[in-house]
Amino acid sequence: MPTDSPTLPLLAAFSRELYHCSDCSYCVDAVWAARGIDRVCPTLAHHDSRPAYSGRGYLAAARAWLEGRALDEDVLAERVFTCTGCGNCETVCPIGLHPHAVNAALRGELLARERAPEPIARLLDSIAAEDNPFGRPRQARPAWSSNLALDLATPGALYYPGCAAAYARPVEARAAVTVMQAAGVRVGGFADEPCCGAPARELGDHVAAAASAAALATMMDLHAGTKIVHSGLECRRQLQGLPAQTFGEWCLQALDTGRLRATPRGTPPLVAIFDGCQARDTPAAAASRAVLAKLGVSIANPDVANHGVCCGAGGGMPAMQPAGALRMARAKLAEHAAAPTIVGADVRCLAHLDAARRPGDPALATLAEFLVAHFDFGART
Repeated sequence: MPTDSPTLPLLAAFSRELYHCSDCSYCVDAVWAARGIDRVCPTLAHHDSRPAYSGRGYLAAARAWLEGRALDEDVLAERVFTCTGCGNCETVCPIGLHPHAVNAALRGELLARERAPEPIARLLDSIAAEDNPFGRPRQARPAWSSNLALDLATPGALYYPGCAAAYARPVEARAAVTVMQAAGVRVGGFADEPCCGAPARELGDHVAAAASAAALATMMDLHAGTKIVHSGLECRRQLQGLPAQTFGEWCLQALDTGRLRATPRGTPPLVAIFDGCQARDTPAAAASRAVLAKLGVSIANPDVANHGVCCGAGGGMPAMQPAGALRMARAKLAEHAAAPTIVGADVRCLAHLDAARRPGDPALATLAEFLVAHFDFGART
């Protein structure tokens, strides 16, 4: 059992764990109704059913590489980066192994050897050049805030949309600011807003991710003690150590304290909540439900989906297998088809679902968008 490898340092951190896998296949095809598990891996369900694309497969590949067995690194890279990074394989593992983290280490080792598949290499180059994963010009990032009266001098809170809200769904960013301002918050932002580094981290570029997080922390030095409210749930990990909370968490707190008051315009429609993988095991998972329940909105799925299969928005899947990512999105839309509106907890997931939406599918809205569409607001006086 190799416990140290100077040539594979990221994998060496998992060297003991790799020999504890019991091949139970929970991370491959688990179905356990009592725990809300109906399959686990979106890649296996909608792209390729071979276990090499599963958590068990990533553990086996990492073990073989550490043992010095010959591997086709190009084949390994295709499998490793064709993963949404949802983490379901970890949440269902009965003995607490970390195949998702092992996958991240495999990505890092492959990037260090410049063995990223071409779609991933192009995406990382784009992130490095334009500071976002959508290939949009860096200069276009502030466009979401056009004509919004942001307080850049003495903000009471900083709104940080994240890349998905800034580029793919600016209506979310504008709605979030609208609600916060309705609560009397002096909303500010970063004059030269950077990416937090989450897209690079998901793809295994830990160096770039750490640099982006450090740059954002340095910018926060100019706003010591000011809270960050953010839309992108993928940003959450990168914002650790900063006074940050999601818009849903902020909204729930504002309603609980009476700072925000909301009155429905008519009867809001029945909604289904789509949590998103990044919300799992965080306060953000329950925040949207709590806000809507407090406001009297009927929720078709009141319980948090701890093991819901990913919609395909995350990780390398959209770049590596766009058709597979689309099938994943269509499956999620079909899953919630009984509700007239899907409220997405994660703006990136919602943008992905929107791109797959067809006539007759449920309407889509983030929490902020739903509130602006169906409620009037007043601040505590």
